[in-house]
Amino acid sequence: MVKKQPAARPLAVETNPAAQQLTVEQALQRATQHQAAGQLQQAEGLLRQILHAQPKNAHALHLLGIIVHQAGKAEDGIQLIKQAIESQPRVAQFHSNLGEMCRVLKRLDEAVRSGEQAVALDPQSATAHSNLGIACYDNKDLDRAEACQLKALSINPKLAPALNNLGSIRRDRKDKEGAIAFYRKTLEVAPQYLESVNNLGAVLSELDQPEEAIKVLLTAIRTNPNYAEAHCNIATAFLLIEQLDKAEIGFKRALALKADYPEAYQGFAKLKQEQNDLLEAEAMANKAQALAPEKAEPLSLLGGIYTEAGFPDKAELAYAQALAIDPELLSVHLGKGHLLMEQGKMEAAEASFLRALELDANNLGARLSVTQVRKTKTGDDNMAALVAEAEKIDGMAETKALPLHFALGKCYDDTKKYDLAFKHYLEGCRLKRKRLQYSADDNDLLLQNIRETFSKKMIERFSGNGCPADLPIFVLGMPRSGTTLTEQIIASHPLVHGAGELPDLLQLANLPQGAQQEGYPLSIRGLTQAEFRIMGEKYITGLRARNAEAKHITDKMPANFNCVGLIHLILPHAKIVHVKRNPVDTCLSGFTRLFNRSQHQSYDLSELGRYYRNYAKLMDHWREVLPAGSFYEVQYEDLVADIDTQARALIGYCGLEWDDACLDFHKNERNIRTASVTQVRQPIYNTSVERWRKYESHLGPLLEALGDLVPAKP
Repeated sequence: MVKKQPAARPLAVETNPAAQQLTVEQALQRATQHQAAGQLQQAEGLLRQILHAQPKNAHALHLLGIIVHQAGKAEDGIQLIKQAIESQPRVAQFHSNLGEMCRVLKRLDEAVRSGEQAVALDPQSATAHSNLGIACYDNKDLDRAEACQLKALSINPKLAPALNNLGSIRRDRKDKEGAIAFYRKTLEVAPQYLESVNNLGAVLSELDQPEEAIKVLLTAIRTNPNYAEAHCNIATAFLLIEQLDKAEIGFKRALALKADYPEAYQGFAKLKQEQNDLLEAEAMANKAQALAPEKAEPLSLLGGIYTEAGFPDKAELAYAQALAIDPELLSVHLGKGHLLMEQGKMEAAEASFLRALELDANNLGARLSVTQVRKTKTGDDNMAALVAEAEKIDGMAETKALPLHFALGKCYDDTKKYDLAFKHYLEGCRLKRKRLQYSADDNDLLLQNIRETFSKKMIERFSGNGCPADLPIFVLGMPRSGTTLTEQIIASHPLVHGAGELPDLLQLANLPQGAQQEGYPLSIRGLTQAEFRIMGEKYITGLRARNAEAKHITDKMPANFNCVGLIHLILPHAKIVHVKRNPVDTCLSGFTRLFNRSQHQSYDLSELGRYYRNYAKLMDHWREVLPAGSFYEVQYEDLVADIDTQARALIGYCGLEWDDACLDFHKNERNIRTASVTQVRQPIYNTSVERWRKYESHLGPLLEALGDLVPAKP
């Protein structure tokens, strides 16, 4: 005999000024409508009234668990759904949603078990199969994740989450084109499925199509202005095209919406690295790593930051830790390759770059690195791949075409096809220059301000009262002028540690008191003698962090030529070596190099010549206002013509006894971070002298800007 059901119990619900009586079923239906409309508070109120009357109402417990989870109380949500399952253990949807909540909390084994239970209870539920697949995906079981999503699609071919997740599986398997196909298919069946819009934008950036990524991601942000992931991804795309202000806005917005967001911190670290704020970059990368210790990307980023900051041991450790987590992370192999180059381990560096190409044969950054680590020979595999790629260059995204032009320029230069080489250098520089915020007028003003700030009267007033340490040897001059070779000779002395290009002095110059100011040289005006001394002491502390024992430590930041007067005031006993080179050779060498960052003046021949003239004028100023002998000058062409005589004089100026190791500089295995790293790993050669004559017919704007600084023909 069937037991007669009691009549539905009415509930008093305040929907109007007059109370309305609802049945439990009606109240549940209305709560579901409120939840779907995002009216969580109203839904929760109804559900708690139901549970007051029927504490074990499984559907009310389940829906309340979802709402509590949506409100950010994930653990409470899980407990409520577990109560629902205790009341009705055979409802597949309960188990499926429990699994999804456990997945969000990274309780992945529990998530998989709940998903399996849901599928067992309802084998025809496409959503249950898809949710199980997501849990398997997070648990790094890509094969099973794919099988689950394919099963879900066999039941419902238009299930957007399943299509989207298949895209993410392809992305993890490095099949980015396949990922894009699935994301686009998702949007065909569900145009408003924002997760696929966001994922599509992210992969387009990974494929060097940031401009297209920005268009896609803007649609997601317009639809949902509070979509943190879309803000982070569009910021990454802006960073790729060097629109740093927009990138910063995006990362800040992402973190405002989602405070513990490792990818946003990682992006912010890259931004700060691009802005040469390495301390802040390190802090941001460490935050990302702390939030996502299972991910290799923040460690790879830290490796690059430590390399740039002059801490190769820390960089090496960070790369090793990243590879232990993800042996196939492309950025680690590229970063480690550059670190190995700096350490003089050229074969190992090349192997690292080739490994990157095994992982992604289309990565032009890796191919460019291969051209830098070895001299190209006609028909070698790397050059052949680059030439084949060039057939598609007209329709190629600019972000991808840019390194390809520089790589081809290097290949054709190595193989003595100079007209072809310059064609590619010129186009590569054009693409790079259009994305940079550089003003030659601003640089004119900067150099004028430096000259006006460091007048002869000001120098005389503050001289002699800085930090008395004689630890530093500064090697400075124009980029590509021979500073690396000069430093390597000095650093080969047993009593000298070569620290390479350090950002320390320029950071101190811009922020001498550690607070936001107007920037150098205006930041210097108004300082006292005591404050100049403190600046010197801070610099020495940072220098000692690189080596605690050396008698002298070199700092080879070329741009320190802007600070020669400041060095004289804060470190009066420091040695300063200024390296000069043929102006046209210097400029051409800069123009034909794709720098990692900075050197924004290098991508336009006229601006480059104008920059050189400003540099030359400033060095004349230092000669005029500083006491005689304040710095020592080396002529690059003299150095390579008579290395023995010039090196002995250089070492003598540094106050060191001669050591024959200084002539074997190419055997020194210290870290060297510079665009000239490969040259100083070889014995002395003079093939770079008068190199510009091979390109003379192309250099009109540069020669005009240099004017009377162009040397006469020998």
